[in-house]
Amino acid sequence: MNLGSYGGLLADLAAVGTSYASFTTQQSLLTTATATGASTGFITLPPGFFRVGAELDFDIGLAVGWASGQTWIFTVRVGSVNAVVSGTIKTTTSGGTTEPWNIRLGVRCVSVGNGTLATLEGEGIVVGRGVCPPGATAAANYAAGMGQSMWSEATPAAGTGFDSTVAQTLDFQVTSGTSSASNTIQLRRYRVASWGNVAP
Repeated sequence: MNLGSYGGLLADLAAVGTSYASFTTQQSLLTTATATGASTGFITLPPGFFRVGAELDFDIGLAVGWASGQTWIFTVRVGSVNAVVSGTIKTTTSGGTTEPWNIRLGVRCVSVGNGTLATLEGEGIVVGRGVCPPGATAAANYAAGMGQSMWSEATPAAGTGFDSTVAQTLDFQVTSGTSSASNTIQLRRYRVASWGNVAP
């Protein structure tokens, strides 16, 4: 047992996030009001925080609105790197307005180091009435196959590398497939726990 490891809460929601609509550029769902930690509202992980085999667990609640044909891509961003990226989550053809979605995501540290040597691997699930898996054909709410999706249907693998020897911010971001006032998303719950990494 490594007595230098840490288990505990890194981030918790202090206030609901901004409701975003009519965008397609990848952007943060966090604001200065949402996550506790650094004064900017984002958690800053210290140099050497990650340890191989250690995990970050994300518990995320969203309010989502969508029109038929909409897609969402979710990203765990470490510093300036998209370290863990979901599949392209489709939505049902029924459409919806500010409905609850839940994401449970486990992120394991695969490697550490400078430059781009540090990598993470994520596996999880996205649940909500409007969720359609990336590989499925979108259908109406409650149709077979609708309502939940794996975080990604791709073979589990390490994501894009980053430098774990320097301080890095931890962020949760989203990309909207279509810019529309009907396609809205708001962070309602955001909790990140660390298991086996070092104390922040």
